[in-house]
Amino acid sequence: MSSLYLRLIKTIEGAEHFVELQRRVWGGDPLEVVPNHVTMTVIKNGGALLGAYADDGPEATGGLVGAALWWLGVAPSADEGGARLKVCSHMAGVLPEWQGKRVGLLLKLRQRELVLEQGLTDWVTWTYDPLQRVNARFNLHRLGATCNTYVRNAYGMMTDALNAGAPSDRFQVDWRLMGERVRQLVAEPPSEPLSFDGVRILPTSAGAHGLPQPVEKRVDFDGAPVAAPIPDDINLVRRMDQGLGLAWRLYLREVCEAAFAAGYRAVDCVRIGTQGWYYLLAQRDS
Repeated sequence: MSSLYLRLIKTIEGAEHFVELQRRVWGGDPLEVVPNHVTMTVIKNGGALLGAYADDGPEATGGLVGAALWWLGVAPSADEGGARLKVCSHMAGVLPEWQGKRVGLLLKLRQRELVLEQGLTDWVTWTYDPLQRVNARFNLHRLGATCNTYVRNAYGMMTDALNAGAPSDRFQVDWRLMGERVRQLVAEPPSEPLSFDGVRILPTSAGAHGLPQPVEKRVDFDGAPVAAPIPDDINLVRRMDQGLGLAWRLYLREVCEAAFAAGYRAVDCVRIGTQGWYYLLAQRDS
């Protein structure tokens, strides 16, 4: 691996390189790209754009191989009419040829340091497609974020290569930067659960093309932890069977909305033996 370094992007040239990075990562319509005037406004008003650079990164991106963009935001508080300050982490992306090389992890850990140094909040939120297993694994298992917010069609119908043709449902995750689990994960990589005793594992069945499909089943969220299945590779599923991809979207929507309404959170993404990948859903005090 070539030399990799992180730095805050503060120039128009850097913002232009970020535009090219977005095109290469998400491959979408030009209208889906965050333009320079928005990026520059964000970084001059309490937000930040953090870049990961490599000596042999693309010339067109100025060596930029990954980036994270965030800004300050507010969320309603328990007090009537009140609000709580948080950081909205809008996007983090790594060039395809640089994925799997810890670039995303380095970006998020440095983001954590910078937010804490700013001293305004220790709460970061962002959204991701809950059917993207790799992102689920990274966000919940590696970073220690949790989720109890399911947003239907958060961005409307999207046109980029990863999201076209399906409702843009999203998990909004909460990353509590000074939480006990997050601090443990910063210090050392996570371990796998030792046992799934007491966890209610929801079933799947074999579908077309040898792909697993969800099984419609009433779930009682009565306090016991629940393991809800997700496909290993939703992008492959969508390419082979768009109808099955939509079935997974609607299934997970139903299960997670019911779980969150019952006081559960998504706390991890794990592989259970040969059965496949699952979200672990548990109540706050579990």
